[in-house]
Amino acid sequence: MFGSTKTYQAFGVSVAYSGLVLVFSLGIGLAFAFATARSGARLTKLLIPSMILIAAIPRLFLAVSWGMIGAPRSGMIASLFRWADLDMPDWLTVYSFGGLVFVTVLKVSAVAFLLLLGPVLQIDRSLEDAAIMSGASRRRAVFKISLPLLTPALLAIALLMFVEGIQIYDFPALLASPAGIETLSTSVEAYLNKEATPQWASATALSLMVIVLIALLLVAQARMMGGRDFTSIVGKSRQPVAVARGTWDWLVSMFILMFIGLALVLPLVQMILGSLQPYFGMYGTYTLSNYASIFSNPKQVMILLQTLATASLGGVVVIALAFTMAYVEKRSSINVLKLFVRIASWVPATAPGIVLSLAFVWTFVTTPGLKALYGSNILMAIALVIAHLPLAIRACEGILAQVSPELEDAARMSAASPATVMLAITARLCAPSLAAAWVLVSLAIAGALDVPLLLQSTNSQTVATFAYSLFNNGEVALAAAFFLTYLALFMMLVGLLYLAVLYFRAVRNQPPISASDAITSR
Repeated sequence: MFGSTKTYQAFGVSVAYSGLVLVFSLGIGLAFAFATARSGARLTKLLIPSMILIAAIPRLFLAVSWGMIGAPRSGMIASLFRWADLDMPDWLTVYSFGGLVFVTVLKVSAVAFLLLLGPVLQIDRSLEDAAIMSGASRRRAVFKISLPLLTPALLAIALLMFVEGIQIYDFPALLASPAGIETLSTSVEAYLNKEATPQWASATALSLMVIVLIALLLVAQARMMGGRDFTSIVGKSRQPVAVARGTWDWLVSMFILMFIGLALVLPLVQMILGSLQPYFGMYGTYTLSNYASIFSNPKQVMILLQTLATASLGGVVVIALAFTMAYVEKRSSINVLKLFVRIASWVPATAPGIVLSLAFVWTFVTTPGLKALYGSNILMAIALVIAHLPLAIRACEGILAQVSPELEDAARMSAASPATVMLAITARLCAPSLAAAWVLVSLAIAGALDVPLLLQSTNSQTVATFAYSLFNNGEVALAAAFFLTYLALFMMLVGLLYLAVLYFRAVRNQPPISASDAITSR
């Protein structure tokens, strides 16, 4: 494996891919974060909800959508060129290294924006004003004062995004592999599924190479951060600065509209149009036959329901574990326990999903008593829960920061137990944010492709693996309909749960009926 040039080519492609995605995504996310904090453009109000939606959409959904948009002969772009009686240029196809980077940047930029928005909003603008009063321009003040204050956040987010780029499997599998471009993650899968006989030894060796690379990056991040932080020291409490409309606000709004259109609106429109086509590429001919085919097939209905149950219950388990681990890490006074939880929360992040699946295969196949679980929904759920814990823990850490420890201290002084403090006070105050995190995690579990790919069987397929197989077999329209059907079912479940919560609150807040009132009503 290490004597093959393909291994080093895959390594170089992965590093170049991750580096380019990091640079473009960090630049776009930072620019939009400053636009939200500083610009008076009207469309900045759309950034936060739009970026949350883009970040929540599964990567496979976006990959399939853009795979349809940029398909060389049957895609939306190719159809527009045919309408103009022109040939689509080869460089416009998304099945290339440039297309891979472009589509990934659309997704990762939203994550970068959400991670950078908080630090950007916390910058004290009075420091820039002081520099301007000393003769500096606003641009110079931003680059010399505000950006250096963001150094810890930028370093942490940059390295996390680079690590994520090394791990990503969905985008390279759908957009790069058809063009003969392999990354480290797709190379691991190729050793197992694309060889005449599975090359377990080569796949394991390459997996260890990926784990070592990611572990080194995480160590580098810890050494560069070193527990340091940059704090703005001011002589009085900071007051919010009113945002004035500027000359270039129209340009900011144009870029916001273009990004939202490319990352959210256009993929969703393409997915809807593609699902209504009898065969992908037949624009102008629409039918509901794909949806009828799904609901007339018991196997496909079962996959939808199993994925809905796995994602929903798995999301609950992930959020419960993540909240507990984040609470221990942030609130516990036992340093050894805090260190153990922090290390445990990062361990799954060192293994890409495809590598984590390989580890589960080895563990469950070689361990007596666990072999029976191989290929089952239980094993699939365990792997998906572990794979999504690191991101959920980071989200819960931010949610916990919104609750002051003083409330917990007051409860302890009233003789409340630690479990009561965590559940009845902190978790209850964090409930709305935890519910939103559950929605995002559940969508991520349902759309994960790398983890279930090696763990699936004929009885434990997920929406992601089934849609992926449909896409590879040329049934693109049916794959689009399958994805949209699941999203509709999931949103119906979320709506029903929300109505149930509203009903429970209404019943709980009703005043009790006394005996005299009951007699009077008769």
